[in-house]
Amino acid sequence: MNRRPWPLFLLLLAGCPPRVDVRSVPAPDATALLAEVDATDARVAALQSQAKAHVDAQGKKGNVQMLVAASAPASVHLEVLDFFGKPSGVLISDGNQFVMLASDTGTWLRGAATAENVSRVLPVALPPDQLVAMLLGRAPRLPDPSPTLVADPEQNVFRVTLKADGRTQELWVDPARTRVVRSHVDGPGEYTLTFDGFEDVRGTPFPRSISFTGAGSVALQYTDLRLGEQPDAALFTPQAPPGVPVEQVPAAQGRR
Repeated sequence: MNRRPWPLFLLLLAGCPPRVDVRSVPAPDATALLAEVDATDARVAALQSQAKAHVDAQGKKGNVQMLVAASAPASVHLEVLDFFGKPSGVLISDGNQFVMLASDTGTWLRGAATAENVSRVLPVALPPDQLVAMLLGRAPRLPDPSPTLVADPEQNVFRVTLKADGRTQELWVDPARTRVVRSHVDGPGEYTLTFDGFEDVRGTPFPRSISFTGAGSVALQYTDLRLGEQPDAALFTPQAPPGVPVEQVPAAQGRR
């Protein structure tokens, strides 16, 4: 008996986007494809989740449990938890200022929310808005008004190239989900972002696994993902608890 293929709406309900073969469809305009990616990305503007993380920074490697809250465009709250589930490291930023618990001294740091300062908790040398984008499953992009595109049939993706400020970025775009699955930026601060483990969450394809590799690396696995719920705004207020010592990070260390 011949089986009829599933209708498109049933595939979407099942969380399985229909496969798009890049060899059999016309290559889209790069700018138009990125606009579709933006529209898909915009469906997830905030999240809160527990996560497992493998961290490799300055020769130190280990697995940690985390609490992650992020809200576009640049609000982030990260807690690294010890064996007993208590915070051993905390980062809170509203995109302009940050506070951070230095677990080795028990001192809270406060200063400008720069890439250098934000990377004190996770080895991700990105400014807060780009860190938040990463946590929301988005790939920050170089500001190139004229991107180019080629089809990659081996990986069945469209590869978009952007150039700006002496740097080059390549984006691997899944044609079915219209989401970036990999991003590589070369030049100063070179890094690679990878998004994997996509699941349909509230009608949106979202990666449960996110990895960053640059001067250091971190691999995140969301384990209790909540999308579509705006986290409590108090989570993003960069204030240390009352009565604790606070050290101001010098301005010279706060430049991007």
